Amino acid sequence: MITNTGKNVLAKYLVGQAPAYASYIAIGCGPTPLALDGQYGDYSGKQSLDFEMFRVPITSRGYVTENGQSKIVFTAE
Repeated sequence: MITNTGKNVLAKYLVGQAPAYASYIAIGCGPTPLALDGQYGDYSGKQSLDFEMFRVPITSRGYVTENGQSKIVFTAE
């Protein structure tokens, strides 16, 4: 998930108003687990993780087009 703040940073980078973007990927979870047959919800309005478990440094950034869809790709270990 890229938060709205992350989208703003990325947009500023693309127009030359920020020196860099995405140094780390934060991994986290929500307060309540999904049921075994549960559906993923709509998280487009989320501003941050409910609980951040850890962060990993990004080792590679890229831009690919796959099946006619453009995507930004981050790799971390």
